[in-house]
Parts: sequence; structure tokens; C-alpha cells
Amino acid sequence: MKHFIGYGYPFDGSDRANRHIAPHELLEYYVPPFKAAIDAGAASAMESYGAVNGEAVVISNYYLQELLREQLGFKGMLVTDWGEINSQATTYMTAKDLVQATTAALARTSIDMSMVADDESFSKISAELVKNGTISERRLNRSVARVLQLKKDLGLFDSPYADKSLQMTVGSAQDVEAARNAVRESVTLLKNNNNVLPLKPADKVLFLGPSLNSTRYMSGGWNIHWQGPSDKEGDAVYQGFGDTVLEGVKRVTGSDPQFFQGVDIDGTNLIDIDSVIAAAKSADKIVIGLGEHTYAENLGNIDSLALPWQQLNLVYTVAGAAQKPVVVVLIEGRARGLGGVPWTADAIVDAYLPGAYGGLPIAEILYGKVSPSGRLPFTYPGSESQASSTIWQSSYVAYTPQWQFGYGLGYSKLSYSNVTVSSTVLKVGSPVTATVSITNAGNYTQREPVLLFTHQQYRFGYAPDLFRLRSFQKVTVAPGETKEVAFTVRAEDQAFWDRYLKKRIEPAPLNIVINPYTQPNVMAVVQLEADPAQILDRA
Repeated sequence: MKHFIGYGYPFDGSDRANRHIAPHELLEYYVPPFKAAIDAGAASAMESYGAVNGEAVVISNYYLQELLREQLGFKGMLVTDWGEINSQATTYMTAKDLVQATTAALARTSIDMSMVADDESFSKISAELVKNGTISERRLNRSVARVLQLKKDLGLFDSPYADKSLQMTVGSAQDVEAARNAVRESVTLLKNNNNVLPLKPADKVLFLGPSLNSTRYMSGGWNIHWQGPSDKEGDAVYQGFGDTVLEGVKRVTGSDPQFFQGVDIDGTNLIDIDSVIAAAKSADKIVIGLGEHTYAENLGNIDSLALPWQQLNLVYTVAGAAQKPVVVVLIEGRARGLGGVPWTADAIVDAYLPGAYGGLPIAEILYGKVSPSGRLPFTYPGSESQASSTIWQSSYVAYTPQWQFGYGLGYSKLSYSNVTVSSTVLKVGSPVTATVSITNAGNYTQREPVLLFTHQQYRFGYAPDLFRLRSFQKVTVAPGETKEVAFTVRAEDQAFWDRYLKKRIEPAPLNIVINPYTQPNVMAVVQLEADPAQILDRA
């Protein structure tokens, strides 16, 4: 599990920037995913780059000993992020030199391994610190034991080398299908005016944009290399292991799609725009793929959310000149600013970074072989000022992003009953069952994510969250079928960490809400009863 902790909330959005997170908010919003991973048996962990509230994580006794080991109960092997111990002296200036940085990491924390390539300073300095008595041999033994235990659990003492025959399974049919199924389940339809999608086989479709004819742009950074394949390598480096959206379209339709690149991936120049416009005018529909060059970590830092201007301009220019329905496919590793595209395009599909085998599933969704069923796993901002908006922000703060967390559409027509509850009173130790029925009145089999949120109508002294996702299921509903979905709602899950680092419940009416931004007003209200003085946990 990684990166512990708070790495996803840098104060200015740049990689490794300091994270300003109040201690009780860290426990409330950032610790729970790690707690779930630990409870599920995570065997290894990686600490995060940089600092939380000004304190360097890699040499923090609180974050890497008290919180991770003692409070959360993590027993596994802990590794640093790349070169992070040395960076205390060379980058962050939180240590005088490598000796001080290494001493702090060993003396203050429970780090077991320093992740570096060929730098030997950690090993040599650690050995010297033990020899001169600065670090006890007992401390070293604890880390050695955790490393050896992990190797034992992995079977490395019995079979230290991989079975060479396993290389023949690379790119196996079952693995490719598993990769494609992940894409089919995650691609998210964000807009579909006048049912422009799905495309019909008889439609004359023009495909534009650099991301539709590229495997590497679907895969992003940390594939092949740290920053992804180079421009010189292109897609050839995949050696046939992968596809593109255009190749997927050909497999779905049985014919070669008409394609123009239209713009470079960096959005600096429109390419052969006169030919593009001429082709667009003769098309029935136009699909434009927007995206990003590959990146990872600090080399992916951007000064603006907006996609490169000429990528956006391609949409404006083609839509204005052709006056034909336009479908935009986003292939991106983060929510990029779209300018006027949400109003210009008739349909928008977010495919995220689907990986090397994402082309066919995207094509299947565009042509209705699969009904989209993904839901946004983040809030998609409509402006720079909304970059830090979340669905769990205080309920009195405006939440008007481009698309909300959990938003997404499908091709079929689903209707929801209202929520029924087994009791109108929710108490500690007495959970409530919340049930909703879903009917598919459309023509497509629909994989439907059912997201259960709660919203406390008021919370004494602490503004309640707008919504908190408490549970979800994904169910398959066939045409004409009605399916009942039930959830268990617990009072304990409504507890929150206050500024005194005590976890407790404030009584109030509680809204139980299903898919609030795709199925409005599907909800029930129960009375959350609790003693606000009862402490459920403390840090």
C-alpha cells in the first residue's frame, strides 16, 4: 500500500509539495483507506514523498511509528519512496547531511528498506551507526526480521528464482481479457445529448485526435519507463502487446475508420486542418480524442488545469465548421480543464488512462456493444478555483463542479424506487438495513453502480459533510428486470474525529441517499441517536 500519508493533497497541486492537513482531518479522510488495507492483510507499505504539516514523513516518529505501527497495527515491511532519505539532505534541507538523515530514519521511524538503485550510502551509514552504538543492533534486527518474513511469506526461500516458463504467459488471452474487462467497467459517460451515442454501424464517422491512434498515450507514465515510452520509441516498444482506439473500431465495425490526427499531443499546432474540416462536413458524426503526453511525478506538474489550447481549439473549429454531432473521448490521468468543450460537444466519454489494451473496450462502448457503467472516482472541476473541491467538503460550501463525484451515465433507462429502511432509528450496535429497487426499462443490459451516501442534517460544532460514501455495490440489471439492492448502515460509521482527536457521534437526522447526482431524491431519513460524550476511539 502507498503512499503513506496524505500524498494526494499537496497544497498547490504540485508533486511532493507540503500537505496542510489538520490532524483530525488526516484521521477522518486520509487514514481510513490505509486502515482498510492493513485490516485486509497488506504485507508491505511505502511512505510518501515530502512533508505533512511541515514535518518530513520519512523521518517522522509520529507518522511512521505511532500512527502506522501502533495505532493502525501495521506489521509488514516498510520501504521509502525513491531516494527519500538522502533527499532530506539534498532536496528538502531537513537534515544536515546523509548521516543525520539516515540516523533519523532509523532512530525515529520503523523504516525497513531504502529504495534506491545503486547508491550504497544507506547500507554503509547504517552499518557504521550500529558499530558506533548510535543505532542499536536490536533496531536493525527488527527491520531484518520484517524483510525476512516477507521473503518467507512469498516463498523466496523455497523458490528464489522465478519460473522462466512464466514469461510465456505475458500477453496471455486471459490477462488481456482481464485488462479489457477493467476498462469496460470503468469508462465513464459524462454527457450524451440526444442519444448521440452509441454510434451505429451505418454512421459515417470521422475520428480525430492523437490519443485515438496511440497505445502509449492510453498507458501514461510508469509503463515501459518512468515517464512512459519516448517519442522515438512510440508504440513500437510494445511489440504488438496492446491496441489503439482505431484498431478497436476496426474490430467492432469490420472496416478501417477514417482518421486524421488534427493536432499534436502537446496541442501546439493544428495539422492539415483544411482536410479535417472537409472530411468533417461529409461525416455523420465526429469523434475527437483529447489527451496528454505521458508523465509521472514532478515531471507531470502543470501550471494550469486546461488541456493544451490547440486540442480544445480542434473541437471548437471542427464543431463550428461541420455543424455535426461531436463526441469527445478523454484519455487522461487526471481531470484536465476542458474550457467550452462540455457545452460544444454533444457527448463526452472519460476513459481515464485505460492501459495498453484499452482501445477495443472504448470502441465497444462507443458502438454500444457495452453500455458504459463507470462512475467518476473524483470531483471533476469546472474551473481552476474548484480544483480542491470534494464531495465530502462542508455542506454549506457550494459544490458546483463540472461533474460530481460518482457521476456517470449508461445507455439503458433505469428507474429507482425510493429507499426503504428497516428502522427509522439508528443507534450504536443496532444497524439499519436500507433497500432500493432498480428497474431496467431500456434495451441494454446495464451494469449499475449503486452508491450509498449519508448526509447528517446538522452536526453540533462541526459542519457536516455534503456527502460521505459509505458503501457501494455494482449489479447487473437485464432489460425488463427489477433488482433489489440492500445495504447495512451503521451508526459507528457516522462517527467523526474532532479537533481534540476523539472519535464520537453527534445525534441528528441522517439522510441515506442513493446515487444523488444520477438519481435525484432517492433517499430516506433516519434519526441518528448517540451520546455525544461517548468516545469511540482516540488518537
